[in-house]
Amino acid sequence: MIRFLLAPLALLLAIPTLQAQDDLRRVVLINGDVYVGVVEDETADPVTIRTTDGIERRFAQAEIDFIAPLIRGRFFRTDPVKTRFFLAPTARTLGAGEFRGDLTYFYPSVTAGLSDRVDLLGSGFVTFSNGNFATPLIGVKGQVYASESAQVALGASTVILLADDPAFGAIPYAVATFGDETRAFSIGAGGLIGGAAGELEFAEGLVYGLGAETQINNGVKLFVEALGTIGLSDSSADVGEGLLVLPGVRFFGDRFAFDLIGFIATDFENVYGFAPVGARASYGF
Repeated sequence: MIRFLLAPLALLLAIPTLQAQDDLRRVVLINGDVYVGVVEDETADPVTIRTTDGIERRFAQAEIDFIAPLIRGRFFRTDPVKTRFFLAPTARTLGAGEFRGDLTYFYPSVTAGLSDRVDLLGSGFVTFSNGNFATPLIGVKGQVYASESAQVALGASTVILLADDPAFGAIPYAVATFGDETRAFSIGAGGLIGGAAGELEFAEGLVYGLGAETQINNGVKLFVEALGTIGLSDSSADVGEGLLVLPGVRFFGDRFAFDLIGFIATDFENVYGFAPVGARASYGF
């Protein structure tokens, strides 16, 4: 009986603690240092934070990378390659002034945050053949909606061939990501556009992607992505229908990440098995 009577009192005593937890913020500095505590005014300069150890600290706005709430009441080191799985993009963006370089085998790419909601990607090599010139894969992605639990982005990736008969190929797409930076799933779809100059063609059918990610500690994330095509086998693209599943693990720090992945491929009639397919190293600067 006494325990029953004391239960409401215990709940009331816990409310200030829960409220204080909601007020906690993580202040991440440009140099990588992280402080957790209560921020008086995020727009002030300098920003004052009373950390969980009771110490009051002040930082100039120029020193601060970002200020954000805790994730599910806890501090997490977050994935520096949050904008993509291994191949497919998420709806997250890198952030204004941020840069990331990736190396998959000998295949490099660079991503730049033009603003908080717009990323620019350059990937691959400039190639020349018989006087022809092909650009690297160039991509742009822009967020059209963003909240703490959902983001939606539109983007496109293209390759341009500069030759006697100039041509290009592109994939415009839309992608949505739901969840926080440690547990989320993404869904996206796009089409194929290409052809010679003045002869724009839209391929029939659809390119789609699904992805899920879960962070198991402050340095390891598991993810899986599935990329497929529907209805392209009868189009001018003649890609065929199929599905490529890429399970992977990502090891990461504040700036560096390393992916190991495998693949399962099927044309919906045959499964081509599972095999390790490669790795990618990423570094933000």
